[in-house]
Amino acid sequence: MSLKQIASSLYLTLWAFVFTAQAQTVNFANEVWPIFQAHCIQCHGPDSHEGNLRLDAREIAFRGGVSGVGITAGKPLQSLIYQRLIVRDEGERMPLESEALSADNIDTIRRWITQGAQWPDGIGAKVKQIKKHWAYVVPERPKLPQVKNQHWPQNPIDLFVLQRLEAERLVPSAPAERRRLIRRVFLDLIGYPPTYKQVQQFITNDHPEAYEQMVEELLASPQYGVRWARPWLDLARYADSNGYQADQYRNVWPYRDWVINALNMDMPFDQFTTEQIAGDLLESPTIAQQIATGFHRLTTLNVEGGVDPEMSRLNQVFDRVNTTGSVWLGSTIECSQCHNHKYDPFSQKEYYQLLAYFNNTPLEVNGKSTAYNFFGPKIEVGRTKTQQRQLASLEAEKGKQRILFEQVTKQAELAYADWVAMLSSKVSSEPTWCTLTPVSQKSLHGATLTVLEDQSILASGKNPNHDTFVIEFTTDQQHFSGFKLEALLDDSLPGKGPGRFTAERPNFVLQEFTLEAGGKKIKLHSAIADFSQLNYAISKAIDGDPATAWAIAPQFFKSHWAEFQTEGAITIERAQTIKATLVMNHGGGRVIGRLRLSARTGTPSAVSVPPEMIALAKNTARTRDQETQLHDFYLKQHIDYQMTQKKFNEAQGRIDNFQSPTALVMTEMKEPRPTFLLIRGEYKNHGKQVKPATPSVLHKNSAVDNPSRLDLARWLASTENPLVSRVTVNRWWAEIFGRGIVATEEDFGSQGDAPSHPDLLDWLAVEFSDHGWSMKHIHRLIVQSATYQQDSKVRSDLEVVDPTNILLARAPRVRLTAEAIRDTMLQISGLLELEMGGAPIYPPQPDSFWRHVGRNEPKYATSSGTHRFRRGVYVIWRRSAPYPSFTTFDAPDRTSCVIKRSRTNTPLQALTLLNDPTYWEMTGAFAKEIEACPDVTIRGKITYAFIQTLARKPTQREVEILERLYESTVSRLSDRSSDIQQLVGGGADTATAESAAWRYIANVLLNLDETITRN
Repeated sequence: MSLKQIASSLYLTLWAFVFTAQAQTVNFANEVWPIFQAHCIQCHGPDSHEGNLRLDAREIAFRGGVSGVGITAGKPLQSLIYQRLIVRDEGERMPLESEALSADNIDTIRRWITQGAQWPDGIGAKVKQIKKHWAYVVPERPKLPQVKNQHWPQNPIDLFVLQRLEAERLVPSAPAERRRLIRRVFLDLIGYPPTYKQVQQFITNDHPEAYEQMVEELLASPQYGVRWARPWLDLARYADSNGYQADQYRNVWPYRDWVINALNMDMPFDQFTTEQIAGDLLESPTIAQQIATGFHRLTTLNVEGGVDPEMSRLNQVFDRVNTTGSVWLGSTIECSQCHNHKYDPFSQKEYYQLLAYFNNTPLEVNGKSTAYNFFGPKIEVGRTKTQQRQLASLEAEKGKQRILFEQVTKQAELAYADWVAMLSSKVSSEPTWCTLTPVSQKSLHGATLTVLEDQSILASGKNPNHDTFVIEFTTDQQHFSGFKLEALLDDSLPGKGPGRFTAERPNFVLQEFTLEAGGKKIKLHSAIADFSQLNYAISKAIDGDPATAWAIAPQFFKSHWAEFQTEGAITIERAQTIKATLVMNHGGGRVIGRLRLSARTGTPSAVSVPPEMIALAKNTARTRDQETQLHDFYLKQHIDYQMTQKKFNEAQGRIDNFQSPTALVMTEMKEPRPTFLLIRGEYKNHGKQVKPATPSVLHKNSAVDNPSRLDLARWLASTENPLVSRVTVNRWWAEIFGRGIVATEEDFGSQGDAPSHPDLLDWLAVEFSDHGWSMKHIHRLIVQSATYQQDSKVRSDLEVVDPTNILLARAPRVRLTAEAIRDTMLQISGLLELEMGGAPIYPPQPDSFWRHVGRNEPKYATSSGTHRFRRGVYVIWRRSAPYPSFTTFDAPDRTSCVIKRSRTNTPLQALTLLNDPTYWEMTGAFAKEIEACPDVTIRGKITYAFIQTLARKPTQREVEILERLYESTVSRLSDRSSDIQQLVGGGADTATAESAAWRYIANVLLNLDETITRN
């Protein structure tokens, strides 16, 4: 047989085999069902029906889940289960995270569908509809359970908790001691502990409703809103900067103040929701309602060069959708951005239908090519009382400076004629300059400074990032009226200089130029230069402000000079040297490469007038322009006039810069922007166009035509929404008890934890909506429950049965948040400032902490006075560099929505409380409080300190330990006054060994674990 015949025979045999295989009917029970059981039902069966699909039930398998039709008889390529078997993308191919089905198994399923997908009766489960996941069912108020212990419950919360405890044969803990209870409820409701006086008042109040009265006072306190704003600001990803590399400041604090005010007035949560999602779309919205929409203006914003504006805009819209899903639905909606949700009933189409609600806001970046600057809708808001006081103070200062300026101007005008007459009698002459001779020169950061023959100084070798030159000069002259600084070219410098930055841009930036003689500073009154860079005038080198400077871009590759006028003539002794200090800390090696210093001899009046001005003075037939020129020069040389004019202009400038605060808000475009499903979430890869709609698994949106953000807001805060009330009360529960009834606060879907007390969760959810969506009502119920008021001591009988306290047989112990730790320390030390509202504060932090983050480093002007002791919620929040001690205690950067903060325990936390200068200052203030206690005994003062810190009295052992510490410190430091002053500060009359001992004791108490724990 020839090869051709053999090949033909094999070809016919293979086709016969294929035809036979196609023609042979697939037996579902023997061939397909075993495949489903082995590979599919674990994820798509009775226990887990991911994507709302079950392959153990015929009706549901054919209907499919959220991703589409499961089986279309006769059409395998239109059947989702077959499509997902043959797709190449491992993120889409089934079974997920397992080996692909064999080719034979895939072909069996293909043939079965092609042949009509026959599924005989009796195989699989008889289920026509998947039972909804519990979280997607609207909660109903459950009946209050019957319990055996009728005496313990104080409200319905306790009935549900006790029912579970009795089922586990457990009993609740005893009530907490009253001192611990007052500290607990203060920390939970207003965020800082009670004072010694408040503790004593509560302990001695024998009224049967003393606790309830105290709760009402705390709920009514303005500090309630401050404390409870913190977790909401985490959700809102509130920060005072844009994020990303540039991380520029933006004015968003009016939104923070709106949240605090809304919480204090117990704004109903449905209204709280509506105003934040769509306050701008309400009829005739108030300024406050527009400010509320700042919730969705808090997204990060990338303004770096090269960013595509549309990509930047869509990233913000993605964040708005994801944050809305997390905050109000407790769902991982973001998993649907690129594909259908793997586990929950949210399709990719539904994701973009939600996105359509937020897609009609304008671009929030502006610019062309690669440069984009931040902008966006904003409105002016009213000034706070503090700002009104500040503006009034500025106006008063301006008035004072105006009077002085007018007086000096009048005096100067009266003296003008005499000055002209004096000039007309002078002989024209050039100023006399003498070059100063360097006798020592030093670079503080490692550059080499060499004196050249012409007495100039050349920098070479290392070019540090920033530098300071300290140079001493000598001269045989004694009388001076000015100095000249020259920045010279040199072949050894990049581009010949005069700076050392780069050969293309040999710039320098001189922050400060100061002179001393005989240890005394030479006062420089004014300065002129041959050239100054825009916004880098030579006057800024002598203004005492390290944030301003003199620079010479773009006039590189040439020498430059600057002349400095002294305040009157100066005289030095012959043996004295003149010390010059040049501070150049801009960075990047922008330092002067070669410099020379000269001095002008004589008196200012004798040498400071150029020849052309003298000529004008001699000309009695001056034109009007010449008279103006001469008069202007006279005023520029008049020291008192220049100084008072400068102060008046500065006062006016401070008022001009005192702008009315603004707030970022949401607005809607006139013409809706079309929304498309983005294939794989790629912003340029458009799929089908979609219209605004809500997920089908949840309640319907009543809006029919062209639904808006306002319709979405009302849909979110509807009593028909099965998630919003559950998610919200669960979050509050977790904030108080340290763990939610649903532990996965961020995920109420199929991958989240089941509720530990499902009926309690539903009861609270219904109670919340039925009582006007009142947050304070729920908080009142929680803190007045017996469950809340239990002792927090760990019980041996619970260590095995319930080690994590899920059953709530005792009260939890929870470490305070970063802000609460700071507020607590300030309260204990007597420093806490309770002023409300306004721009963020800048408490002390390490120098230059912001220097190496962000673009155009913003100036960190540390707040002064008591202002820096305001509560933590007001601290400036820069995403690339949050307040250091806050991040140490797990505060997030708020780049995105934060549902639940992590809680770590690290050595750095202990070191921060011990050594951070801010906390050390609190220690000093607390020590003074202890020392000033009316009780003169050591034991009495220790007791006072304990109650002020922990609300409880010290044990006998604790008293003895602190007494020994006090006595040993006094004994050790009694004859070491310098050590005491270094420790305590102040003069010899106040820095005593006793005051040092109290500082040690204050430090011990503030560093106790119990101090930063809510027991």
